[in-house]
Amino acid sequence: MVSATGEGWLLTQSPPGTLVRVLAEGRHRPIPERRLSPAVWIVLAALVGLGLVLFLVLRGGNGGGTGILDGEDDTIPAFDFQVVKTVPISVTAADAKRLAGIAEAVAGPVTDTMTLLYTAAFLDPANWRDGSYEELWPLFDGGSQAAAQQEGDTLTLGTTAGDRFEKVDLPKGKLTVKVLLDEADEPATAVAIVTFQAVATGSDGTDTLIVSTGQYFLRETSQGWLVYSFSVSRDDQTNVSEPSPSTIPVAT
Repeated sequence: MVSATGEGWLLTQSPPGTLVRVLAEGRHRPIPERRLSPAVWIVLAALVGLGLVLFLVLRGGNGGGTGILDGEDDTIPAFDFQVVKTVPISVTAADAKRLAGIAEAVAGPVTDTMTLLYTAAFLDPANWRDGSYEELWPLFDGGSQAAAQQEGDTLTLGTTAGDRFEKVDLPKGKLTVKVLLDEADEPATAVAIVTFQAVATGSDGTDTLIVSTGQYFLRETSQGWLVYSFSVSRDDQTNVSEPSPSTIPVAT
């Protein structure tokens, strides 16, 4: 065994069986109780608090929200309009290729506006579940905002969509963009001719094919290309099977 002396450590021989007897008779030194430091307790408390926050967020934060634990999917379906045609309309005899390039340049932001519009109006669960479409109206310019809100049941899934539907999916859309040029061949107005459809599934399992067709007149503003006039109709079809891409008419 090892023993301590004033000059260092000495290795001495213990009688056989000494260590066994010491352990059996309980004469060994007990292991001191380990206590957690205050820093460890702080870390543990922080982890517990974080877990509670995550639990509330996943539930929707109010004990009865529309979170993941409630079984509702808040994912926005991926969607972009397919531009099938771009047409420049000019009063001059300018080079047709140059006019086509101008129209193509306008078609990009116009398509972005229309994609945002239909996503907010039909596809974002945060909007149609509450029947509130506040993200939609800023895409309409000036006085057309009031007209758009009056036509909300046509332009959107409706204020009662959250009571009627569980899910909206399978969006498809085609778009033709006509660009009207002024005498200097600068873009003055864009006309977006739209066909859109998506499948809305009801709480009873019934599928409704949402069909929106119409024309939107847009002009360029400091906030981008916004709608200043529109003519839109709906032709929804209830209890339909999943549509094929060929069911969407080509915008002309």
